[in-house]
Amino acid sequence: MGGACFKGSESGGSSRVTSVGGAREGARLHLRAQKQSLRSAGIGDERLPYNAFNDGWKKLAADIKDPSGANIYSQLHIRRFEALKQVGKSPTCELLFDWGTQNCTVSDLVDLLIRNHFFAAAKLLLPDSMRTTDTTVPLSLQETTCLNEKENQVAPVLPLSVPEKGCLTSVSCSPSTKESCLPLNDSVLQSFSFDKLRSLTNNFDDRTVSAGGNKIGEGGFGVVYKGCINGRTVAVKKLTSVTDVSIEDLKKQFEQEISIMAECQHENLVELLGFSNDSDQPCLVYDYMPNGSLLDRLACLDNTAPIPWETRCKIAYGASNGICFLHENNHIHRDVKSANILLTENFVAKLSDFGLARASVRLTHTILTDRIVGTAAYMAPEALRGEITPKSDIFSFGVVLLEIITGLTPVDENRDPQLLLSIKEEIEDEEKTIQDYVDEKMSSWNIASIEQMYSVACQCLHEKKNRRPDSKTVRQHLQDLLAEQWRTAQRRAEAS
Repeated sequence: MGGACFKGSESGGSSRVTSVGGAREGARLHLRAQKQSLRSAGIGDERLPYNAFNDGWKKLAADIKDPSGANIYSQLHIRRFEALKQVGKSPTCELLFDWGTQNCTVSDLVDLLIRNHFFAAAKLLLPDSMRTTDTTVPLSLQETTCLNEKENQVAPVLPLSVPEKGCLTSVSCSPSTKESCLPLNDSVLQSFSFDKLRSLTNNFDDRTVSAGGNKIGEGGFGVVYKGCINGRTVAVKKLTSVTDVSIEDLKKQFEQEISIMAECQHENLVELLGFSNDSDQPCLVYDYMPNGSLLDRLACLDNTAPIPWETRCKIAYGASNGICFLHENNHIHRDVKSANILLTENFVAKLSDFGLARASVRLTHTILTDRIVGTAAYMAPEALRGEITPKSDIFSFGVVLLEIITGLTPVDENRDPQLLLSIKEEIEDEEKTIQDYVDEKMSSWNIASIEQMYSVACQCLHEKKNRRPDSKTVRQHLQDLLAEQWRTAQRRAEAS
């Protein structure tokens, strides 16, 4: 293994980790300051209990990847690092030295620490100008979790205390300068006062946007309003208590949503921009989705045009990609439905409402909950019993796929069958075909791709959870569907 030194500069985390070949002692001198700082956060300290130390550096090693996304260190490498303890060496330091020979940066190390929830350690590596106050770093860096977190623990909920309400860019913010502190920075969660959010939503005007008000819609635990901050349109979700939910549970819901949304950033997840927690009604600020929810667009609410079939296929793939990302990062959404699939101006699908998500480090485990959450029309049989697994999300997504094909709502008391998922039984009994249920509002569609998506939906809707595909398989099926559509379009273009 080669050697390296971390040449940290005062300019911050982008400094290059410079390879120094075999000059290991020189590297140790340069690393000494960082090593002491990291040890103060629980990293690389062999005096820690065995499990704590073991979980820390091994977790990092397993997550270090090369530019192509492949793991750099195999289990064999990790065992070799661990064997160094027998000769009095630190596996943590040896890991850092070796990784440093591969042209990584201090910024890469900070990203690695954040990704694995070692926020206190990452914060120590930031330059002084970025960590003079807790309010100038991303919310995820305010966590003080050390490397002794065990892998079977639930992901930590981040502390929400902020010294100055409404401003994340200075220690004190006078009324005359507060507005200048509000520009939204995508890399930092902004803290707003409740009064500020009330003002920009016209006192939380409950009239719908189409009626001249600010209300976009309602969801679990809250109402969503449209607002504008420095020229940027945002969605403000005001969490409100319901009959059987205490203020304490509401606060827990709020902390869960911030924690999960802060760490889950993906092209198919709605972006969390900020929050307010200085009142009994906590609020979350999201990026605004101009085309609203998939549920509303399928219903052509407010006289919007029907979504073309090709666009529906792209939406289905995007939503599956978001679900796959959550599952790969050990989260279960628990409330997958068309109302929680929001659409950008270009109809890119974005999953929303992560407050009901539950971190589960080992996705093979089942969560039993005494509080059933989610919408019943979408819920898997086991979910109705309070048993939650990633396959519960897959079942719910199967219902969404049926909505995309048919344009029908998941439940309608004036319809036969009332539950949308029941059409599967009618088709299996050969009373009807999926073609009988295709959304009449679509001007053109391809029966082959309709049947292909319906096949995926049926797999997702299997009564037995172990017979349902995982999210990666679902995503692949929908990607194949898109590819086949493209090939068909190419053939038609060539024929014409």
